[in-house]
Amino acid sequence: MAARFTVGGFAREWGHCHLLANYLARYVSANEGDPERHATLLSTFINELLEVIFRNHAVEGQIELIFRRRGRHVILQITLPVTEQNRVFYRMAVQIVNQPDLKSWYRARLEDPADGEDTMLGLLELAAVYACSLTISEPPGQDRLSLFLELPEVDDMGEV
Repeated sequence: MAARFTVGGFAREWGHCHLLANYLARYVSANEGDPERHATLLSTFINELLEVIFRNHAVEGQIELIFRRRGRHVILQITLPVTEQNRVFYRMAVQIVNQPDLKSWYRARLEDPADGEDTMLGLLELAAVYACSLTISEPPGQDRLSLFLELPEVDDMGEV
């Protein structure tokens, strides 16, 4: 499944972010064994991502979300327009998410976030609490980048 929308429309209708997250999650979860549970967790993940994107994107262009399956995992690819400042932000977020002791680092930052890190805490939560993995792809010479978020198997998560 894929969704594409403009940065302007996304920013203008920001108050509807949770509705977009819920719609996408329900659609992607329709064929799951427990679609309600899957959709609830997936909606949380999507909402966190949309909040980060809302705070860190270029002023114009298109945002594209593509959902894919790899076995029992959902891979979410987010391609968005960025400025150099946004690009640095996402590089730092991916670097932090992939450090060896993320959970300890995350707990410390919840109490005392460093300057500029508060806007990435939702993204860090997805990795530290829910064990999502995050990678980045930056095609050379473009003002866009793609983030790949591999979501955990919902059935194996237990109660969250």
